[in-house]
Amino acid sequence: MKRVFLYGVFAANLAVTVFFWWQGSGILLYGETAHILIALGRLAGLISMLFILTQLVLVGRIKYVEREYGHDKLNQLHRLLGKSLIFVLIFHPILLTIGYAMTHDVGIVSQFFDFIYNWEGVRNALIGFLLLCFIVSISIAIVRRKLRYETWYFTHLFIYVAIYLFFSHQIKTADVSSGAAFMYWYGINYSVFGLLLTYRFLRPLYLFWKHRFYVAQIEKETPTVHSLYIRGKDMQDYHFEPGQFANLTFIRRGMWYTHPFSFSKAPDGQSLRFSIKSSGDFTSMIPSIGVGTKVVIDGPLGVFVERKSLRTKFLFIAGGIGITPIRAMVEALKKQKADLVLLYGNRTDQDIPFEKELQALGIKHTHVLSQGTRTGYERGFIDGEKIKRLVPDFMEREVYLCGPPVMMKSVMKELETCGVAKDAIHFEIFAL
Repeated sequence: MKRVFLYGVFAANLAVTVFFWWQGSGILLYGETAHILIALGRLAGLISMLFILTQLVLVGRIKYVEREYGHDKLNQLHRLLGKSLIFVLIFHPILLTIGYAMTHDVGIVSQFFDFIYNWEGVRNALIGFLLLCFIVSISIAIVRRKLRYETWYFTHLFIYVAIYLFFSHQIKTADVSSGAAFMYWYGINYSVFGLLLTYRFLRPLYLFWKHRFYVAQIEKETPTVHSLYIRGKDMQDYHFEPGQFANLTFIRRGMWYTHPFSFSKAPDGQSLRFSIKSSGDFTSMIPSIGVGTKVVIDGPLGVFVERKSLRTKFLFIAGGIGITPIRAMVEALKKQKADLVLLYGNRTDQDIPFEKELQALGIKHTHVLSQGTRTGYERGFIDGEKIKRLVPDFMEREVYLCGPPVMMKSVMKELETCGVAKDAIHFEIFAL
């Protein structure tokens, strides 16, 4: 029902936007070809801005939206809408330039430069367009993989500059520059930015002010994995579901960029635990953070949680540090006496965090080592053959999967080949 409501909000705003465009430019559709192009160009500009605002809602970590869709699905929608946005946005200047060039009987290039030098706000809009194109270009997977997370994160802040430039251009020259349309356009823009400011920036600061989070303890789990125990005031009032994650910002020089990490322990009302593997510049600094370091926590986030399941029997499949959200889930579900099975893949037995904890929990689990030779462990990778042999009733279970992207893709393919329905497989990917 919530999803119907959210889709309805988007559809309603789309309809209102088209209505105000029709009031201002609809008459042009009954004129010459040049006038039709101008009308469609104006519509493309307004729709582009509506798509941009929707993008902000998708990545704004707004509690009720995020809780309904989950981080991963919102990111998928974000990427899909981003491709549509660029397509629509490009048509805005192209259609207007051609339309006005035909009206004024001048060349397209001459008309384009006339826009830049003589039309109010067009230069700002052009700068915004170039900024947006730059941000989209560095978000392409092949490009992003070559960038440091911090560089990618910082450059994305320019999206707010681009949006301001678009907005200032539209309220001066577009079909929403006066009357009720002006009030509406102001309203939706400021509403979206208000939600973004509240949930993405003010809420984490409020939680920090309320709980005064700090690093209380650091424990070495394996040579490359360390667990941070975070404490603060009134910890019993900070609630999360096992399987969720949070974005952490450490108040320490060189570490102020926000990074996502899963809770690796079920709620206990005393502390939060995040277990982090050293796999880059930022994570390699985790062991040296120092006890007492203040932490801003944005979350909890995600729907990799038990309430999304339809069955009461579970198969958990983890790879490497992907055990962290699953470790929290199995602890909570064990208290409920749920039927649990865990398949856990690592390179060697030295790479296994929480081995003693998993044994202490008493859940049925099997370690699969891709390179290790230790007896009593499965060899190779988690595949369909091992799933069928080690978990014969896997078709009766809800499957929760977390691990490196390559491993997750491979296991999902194996599960689908084995006949597991897609809606019975749960996973979530942090990154955009």
